[in-house]
Amino acid sequence: MEPTYISAFPGIGTTRMYVGSDGNIYEASGGSRAWRNNNPGNLEYGKFARDNGAIGTDGRFAIFPDTATGFNAMANLLSTNAYQNLTIEGAINRYAPPNENNVEDYLKSIERQTGFPRSTPMNNLSKDNLLKLAKAMTKHEGNMSGKKRLVPKYEKYVWVTVGDDKVRPEHEVLDGEIRTWYDSPHPGEEYGCRCHAESVD
Repeated sequence: MEPTYISAFPGIGTTRMYVGSDGNIYEASGGSRAWRNNNPGNLEYGKFARDNGAIGTDGRFAIFPDTATGFNAMANLLSTNAYQNLTIEGAINRYAPPNENNVEDYLKSIERQTGFPRSTPMNNLSKDNLLKLAKAMTKHEGNMSGKKRLVPKYEKYVWVTVGDDKVRPEHEVLDGEIRTWYDSPHPGEEYGCRCHAESVD
């Protein structure tokens, strides 16, 4: 059984690091970005995401403690006035704009998975049906699972800054330092931090 995750931050490359309530750190790797972030809706980090349980950011998107919290945040987004005043077709066009997606395929997928006609007003959907819609949207977008592992306390990384005059002084002194994941702080943990972790040679 996984512990409760209380904070999260980027790891090396595309990995994500989760701090557990048991004091251990866990790494999520592989799979899709949405899976690594427990963020099936790929919600961007900000006040809305924080208010809905986000525990960190990968630099752009929110990281949630578990998939259920991520799905709930997505359903809550679909519950806002920006979506509730639309039909499902209008909501999908807003969420997955035609310049980035094949909206017709998207809509057919949603109708097939949920049984909801595209003409259904969003404000006619219950919370359970909004969750059903959110899960169908996630499935269409190809949310793929990866793997998680317990990070050993001896495992190290190198702290690397971008090297310009905007680097925070407290991070500048860490540039090139070899640290363990159990040391605090971590690169990219603070919002707006552009530092990153690299493997120890």
